[in-house]
Amino acid sequence: MSSTNMTLGPVILGKAMPRLLDQVTCPSKTKIVVLNRDRLFRQGDVLEVRVTARDAEGRPKTRGGDFFRARLIGNLTLQESSAGRVTDHDNGSYTVQFPLYWVGSVSVRVQLVHPSEAVQVIQRLRAIPNKRFFQCTFAGMKPNATEERIRCFSSPYPRLPAQQQCDFSKPSVNGTWFCRKPKSLPCDSISKCVWLGEDSGLLDLVSQEEKKLFEKPYLEEELEANISVPIRVLPPDMRSFVDLPACPGKESASLAPGTQGHWSRGVWKSSICNVRVFETTDVQRCLANKTVYLYGDSTIRQWYEKLQTMLTLRNIKPNTPVLRSGHNTNWNVTVYWRFHHVPFRGRTWFNFSELSYAADQLDAIKGGPNTAVVLSLWSHFAGEPLDMIRSRLHAIRHAIHRLQRRDPGTHVFIRTGTTREHKFRMMLFYLTGSDWLAYQITEEIREMFGADPDVVVLDTWDMSVCQWGKDHVHPNQTVVDNQLNMLLSHVCPM
Repeated sequence: MSSTNMTLGPVILGKAMPRLLDQVTCPSKTKIVVLNRDRLFRQGDVLEVRVTARDAEGRPKTRGGDFFRARLIGNLTLQESSAGRVTDHDNGSYTVQFPLYWVGSVSVRVQLVHPSEAVQVIQRLRAIPNKRFFQCTFAGMKPNATEERIRCFSSPYPRLPAQQQCDFSKPSVNGTWFCRKPKSLPCDSISKCVWLGEDSGLLDLVSQEEKKLFEKPYLEEELEANISVPIRVLPPDMRSFVDLPACPGKESASLAPGTQGHWSRGVWKSSICNVRVFETTDVQRCLANKTVYLYGDSTIRQWYEKLQTMLTLRNIKPNTPVLRSGHNTNWNVTVYWRFHHVPFRGRTWFNFSELSYAADQLDAIKGGPNTAVVLSLWSHFAGEPLDMIRSRLHAIRHAIHRLQRRDPGTHVFIRTGTTREHKFRMMLFYLTGSDWLAYQITEEIREMFGADPDVVVLDTWDMSVCQWGKDHVHPNQTVVDNQLNMLLSHVCPM
């Protein structure tokens, strides 16, 4: 076995800029004030909170960009919670809107996830391509043939001349993948690929002062709310309440302003349409005589695993790290899960030939009213330049349009990202996996697909922001079950 030089690092596009820490947004100085505090609040009203960012000297900030996470907490026993909609006024002040879903006392929680100065660091480094190490094996066809392990890249690599690279890109789906040419094997002998981790050289692009932005007290710090008297919510004026519509699919594709819903008693209640709770028998009836395709990452694989249990699916071979499928003869339902194409994270070796772009999969399937397709591409793209996921989503959108023209009535969904676990004292995690990065992808999905009549956005961000379980890229079963409730309420609204 031979190997090539593995010292190629990321191309440096920017340098760390010095800054004074006493000018950084300071959580202990940043205050929360409830607007219109003297008014009576009723269920169905909107509670507004103003956040004024201040530095360590108590001076108001004059620009925005801070990344906040806002929650409203109701009855703890009933586990009532909702996410707040944060509006950045780009002058150091922020407005947070909380729809009031419950009667009784509520409390405001606002967390400074990253000050604007930390966001600038993350944003600067996001623009750098090839920050992650990948390796692929190239192997000859004969037994005991030569095998070479080669460094590969998710973006074009300018330090290598074109003639020294194998280009596996696919322009028709905006997919890119490059490897350094093997010494003795052809490019088409590529076999398996694996992610090796982040390039630790990224840390050299962050100044010592900037590194302090990713430590306490600047990192994920709760703000002190200036609320001396508890906020009580009175029963509603019944005239202000209207029944939520069913989730019929395309008609509810446009995202409503404000937050997407709230938690109560372990159930996510959408504010957009009537999301039902599906028990096992309901799922079986809903998906009978249907085919479900799940494309994306391991977060959508959780959906497959739950459906496999509820529908008692028997495996359809082959089942591999990138492809799973199952069928139930009694209900005539088939469910497929397929991993998206490169880039990826995780220590599993993937057969390169089994990886498939979502746009190609959309072009290959037979759709129609008895077919549901869900796409979830966000987690593995968080550390890549934003243009990569943006261009990939453009190709997917065109493929969705082709599918709907070819097979009208196909149920097509794309889900947003979620919050994930926090790994303190791990700088590389925040530079390549921060929630801010995932939220930017969520914003891209909302903007690109929110008004598209051919696809429904399943917005799971708010659900994760105010969840009662621990933040994790693979959320607990309660969250997964409620995500599936959202999907099934669109496929089977009544």
